[in-house]
This record gives sequence, structure tokens and C-alpha cells, in this order.
Amino acid sequence: MNAAMPVLWFFTTITLFALADLLHRRTGGKAWAHPTLMPTLVLILVFTYTDFDFTHYQIGTRIFDLLLGGAVAALAVPLFRSRKVLATEKQAVFAATAVGSLMGVGSALCIAFLLRSPADMVASVATKSITTPIAVVVAPSIGGVPGLAAAVVIVTGLVVAIFGPPFLKMLGIEDDVEKGVALGTAGHAIGMAEAVRRSELMGAAAAFSMASNGLVTALLLPIIWPQ
Repeated sequence: MNAAMPVLWFFTTITLFALADLLHRRTGGKAWAHPTLMPTLVLILVFTYTDFDFTHYQIGTRIFDLLLGGAVAALAVPLFRSRKVLATEKQAVFAATAVGSLMGVGSALCIAFLLRSPADMVASVATKSITTPIAVVVAPSIGGVPGLAAAVVIVTGLVVAIFGPPFLKMLGIEDDVEKGVALGTAGHAIGMAEAVRRSELMGAAAAFSMASNGLVTALLLPIIWPQ
């Protein structure tokens, strides 16, 4: 293995994100220029139409997995700072998270059943609104495919991060806690990252909702899933 390739992919990923973020800012936050979407599409095209070894990319970008875990843990800081605000709306936050969790699983299952999808695909899409590390563990326990579950989760997060904020604005929702709960519950880590970009309070609400939704779904889905 060429030792330089993993390092090259590390810097390529950072460069793509930096350029996409610059484009996103220059275009006034247009959905099509989202800093997560653009690098993802570019990398998909690269690995689809070239002979580059994806293993090199996985090795070179493994550090991002570690940093992601640290970043999620660090969200305890804005969550702690915003605890009083969240506490004043705790009933609404818990209710919204619970309904969002049910809708996240239910909407995916309805579409999968209507399309008469195979059982393993149905089980995989059921995990679409919980964060990737949890989804790849839960999916096999209910008969799903970890790789497919991860792909569905990532696509779901991208859709929520890109279209969620303008959709909430169209509905007239302006409160940061409400928007954070929606983005965190429906869009897990990617939706939460978008919330953090917008405000600390929104990020705190999203972090709480993402964690709650992921925990509840991970515990209950294997129990209630028909074997």
C-alpha cells in the first residue's frame, strides 16, 4: 500500500469541505451548496468512475471518526449552558422527540411496505433517523444490513440538514429550541451539526433530541420488531 495515499485523502477531504463551506457562504446558504452535500457527491463520483482504492480513503480519514465522537461529547457544553431554557420547555421537547422518533421509524416502514421491499431492506430503513454508529449495531439485530442502514442514515441526515431549515421557516417556526428538536430528531448527527452552525441553543436542543431518539430507538426497536 502506498503510504502517501491515506494522507492525500485526509487533506483532500478537508480541502473539499473548506471549498464547499466557502461556496455555501458565498451563495447565501443555498441548499444545493451545503458543505456536507458537495464533498459527498464529489467523492462518490471519484470512487465510482476511477480505480482509487477506497480502503486508502478509510484509513486516511479514520481520524474523523474519532473527532466526531469527541465533537458529540463536547456538545455537553452548550447543552449544560442551555439547560434552563430546555427545562422550561421540557414537556414540549420530550413530546416532540417522542413523536419524531415514532414518525421517523413509521414513515420509513410505510414507504418500504408500500414498495414491497425485501425484509432486510425494511429492517435497514427502520433505523434511518438514528445516528450511524447506533444504526449499524441495531440493524443486524432486527435482520437489517449494516452497510445499507448506514447509507440510509447518511442520506436522511443530508436531506434534513439541507431542506429542514427552509421547510421549518416555511411553516413559520422561528424558535431555536423547536428547530433544534426537529433537526436533531429527524436528522441525527448531520442535522445536529447544521443546528450547531446556526446557534448554540439550537445545537443544544438538537443534541438532546438526537441522543434521546437514538437511545430510545436502539432499546425498543429490537424488542418490538417481529422476528
